[in-house]
This record gives sequence, C-alpha cells and structure tokens, in this order.
Amino acid sequence: MIRRRGRTGWAMGLLAVLAVVAAAAAAARTEPIAPAMPWSADARFVADDSEGQRERIIEAVQKRFNAKVVRVTDTTVNGRPALELRLLSDQRVWNLVVDAATGQILSGA
Repeated sequence: MIRRRGRTGWAMGLLAVLAVVAAAAAAARTEPIAPAMPWSADARFVADDSEGQRERIIEAVQKRFNAKVVRVTDTTVNGRPALELRLLSDQRVWNLVVDAATGQILSGA
C-alpha cells in the first residue's frame, strides 16, 4: 500500500535535498577557514602561537563541517607544515589536510 505524503512531506523532502546541496557547495569552497598568521612576525611569536593557531584551525574545521576532529597528525605538503585531520560526523568519517599556518584546505574536502 502506497501512502501519499501530501504537501508537507514533499516540501520537507525538497528542503532536505536543498540542505545537502548547500552543504556540498559550502564544503567545496577553498578560502582559508582560519585567519592567516602574519609571516612578517618574529619567528618566536609564530612558534609560541603555533598551538593557539592549531586550536583555532581545529575549532573552525569542526564548526564548518559540523563534525568532531578525532585525530590530528603533523605533516608537510610541498615543504610547508600542514595538519592531517580525521573528522567524524553522524554520517561519515573522512580526512582533511589543511595548511598549518593559514587553515586553507589542501585536500580531502
């Protein structure tokens, strides 16, 4: 037996599809997710604030993707420091690689 949903069910389905499309479009953006560190700053300042920058990047990724960062690994990409992040959401688990200084997503989005 097939039940009709009526207008409300159809509209809710459409809203769900639009939400998925909007989330995919937002994830496809490549702008930095955290403010860039000033490269002209003293090297000691950058080194001292690296843990703070790391935390800001993790918080920004969690908020942007509505997921929890469950693992962080330091790595390099083209000779620059990067972070490999493992994310966990209700639907999936995936990895992102982000620039450790700027927070720009390098791969995995």
